[in-house]
Amino acid sequence: MTYSEQSSQIALECPLVVLVLMGAAPGDAEFLPIRPKAFDENMRADLKARWPGRGLRSVGLVGLSSDMKPICAFKEPLEPEQVSALAGAFLAYIHVLFCDSFTAQVEAAEIQELGRLMSLPDNRVN
Repeated sequence: MTYSEQSSQIALECPLVVLVLMGAAPGDAEFLPIRPKAFDENMRADLKARWPGRGLRSVGLVGLSSDMKPICAFKEPLEPEQVSALAGAFLAYIHVLFCDSFTAQVEAAEIQELGRLMSLPDNRVN
């Protein structure tokens, strides 16, 4: 299977997909989200500010399948150390993504529950 076929399959089938950019320095990598929500202008501007001198290049896609297995397609062969560093960085990315999402969901649920409690009638005897 070609890189184009592999990357298309990952982009279409995985609920979580990032474009991997790597710099010249060992361990220098950036992930640009493609799914579930593509990167926006703020992310683009932030990356552009960090870009100079790094020589970032697109090396492929990494996705997380619906059965929670990482899947990757790389344009070029990578050294085992690079793959290991990318795997660790992707795990950290997933952790931040899900923890931030979970925190926001908990906060929204707490606010909703407090609103529900405040709308209950006050049956206390004076």
